[in-house]
Amino acid sequence: MRQANAPARRLSRKLRACMSVVVLALSGCAMLPASETLAFYRLPDANGAVVDAAVPGPVRLPMVLRVATPYGNRAVDSTRILVVPEADRVSAYKGARWSDTVPVLLRDRLIQSFRDAEVFRTVVADSGNLGADVELSSDLSRFHVIYRSGSPVAVVALDATLVEPASSRILASRRFLAERAVQGKAVPEVVQAFGLAVDELTSQLLAWTREHAPAGEEAH
Repeated sequence: MRQANAPARRLSRKLRACMSVVVLALSGCAMLPASETLAFYRLPDANGAVVDAAVPGPVRLPMVLRVATPYGNRAVDSTRILVVPEADRVSAYKGARWSDTVPVLLRDRLIQSFRDAEVFRTVVADSGNLGADVELSSDLSRFHVIYRSGSPVAVVALDATLVEPASSRILASRRFLAERAVQGKAVPEVVQAFGLAVDELTSQLLAWTREHAPAGEEAH
């Protein structure tokens, strides 16, 4: 009888060993950290009054403007809402993300604002193969919150270049900087401050682009 039960005992030991492995695997899964709950934010709607004030006169330039997606380094070219709490240390707001990468958000805002202002006959993005009379290209070097005297400030810095694609001629170049104090420290208040800073930057860009576009020079 003992010899007859030996295979059964060996099978039983194997089953118990397998069950132990399964239990350990399940317990390991239970110990995995829960995924972070994220809130996604768009840039607030543009302030129409700021855009209107940037462009004097109702004359629309008879040309096509192409707005290229701004270049950004690895930190800027992301969906993270960045904060620089101290020099040389970059962090991000926990549980919050932009709805798209920052350069794309800014490009889309510039396109919409230029269209609303009706400065050019047509305004297009660089995502297609459409031709253009003039192109606005740029480097986005800063799109983050800094602290001044313990208070958060949203900062946007853009190096813009206006180019004539047909000749590759640079028409003008300039650095633009806009800052807005954050009215609080919560993420929605940070997002609101970024929206106001982008409005200010857009206002400057509108006036500058109209001034330096070729048809704009002829109109003067």
